[in-house]
Amino acid sequence: MSTFDDIGVVIPVREGSSRVKKKVFLPFHEEMSLLEWKISQLKEVQASDRIFVSSNSEKIAGIAAKMGVEYIERSDYLSIGHQASFSEVITGVVRDVPTKHFAWTTVVVPLMRPNEYAEAFEKYMETVVNSNEHDSLVSVNMVKDYLWNANGPLNYQADKNHTISQDLPDIYRVTNGLYMRDKETTLEEGYFLGKDPYKHVVGKLSGIDIDEMEDYEMAYKLKELY
Repeated sequence: MSTFDDIGVVIPVREGSSRVKKKVFLPFHEEMSLLEWKISQLKEVQASDRIFVSSNSEKIAGIAAKMGVEYIERSDYLSIGHQASFSEVITGVVRDVPTKHFAWTTVVVPLMRPNEYAEAFEKYMETVVNSNEHDSLVSVNMVKDYLWNANGPLNYQADKNHTISQDLPDIYRVTNGLYMRDKETTLEEGYFLGKDPYKHVVGKLSGIDIDEMEDYEMAYKLKELY
């Protein structure tokens, strides 16, 4: 396992969720919940003392302790409902991470593989920390779909000039699986991405984000492909 001493892996967790109740505790693999599964994935990439679960829940604190990773207590204001803005949540969580850089990882993207995290960490060190080619990193899927808004097609002509899908322009969908940036700039600007992030392309399975129960059921069934 490679270690990245200056990168704190953050797992922000709320016990409550609006659409799927107690989502992070749903069973996912053998005896593991979604939260335990995510921690186990990240322990394959980063040292346990560089993995930080952020929450206001005693139950989640207990899971972090059982899994051998660090726990950062978060205020109720930053945890309950949507009282705080997302920017406040980001800065409130990142402020307590004791490393120069952080990787913001989410429990609800369960099929992003450890080797994809490791590759992203390497790319972050290479393109952000060492060369300053980019200012942050985000995990994405390449989208080659025919997209419309209320006014019509966005990325092709829906007429005799129709384009085959592989010739559509490159469009990227943020998977919500991983965001990486330095702590200082994040606290200054209030967001975990800069103007020029490195787009880390991951597989389609790694882009499944659990918002609805249907997403969970899909991820659970697709786990055998993982």
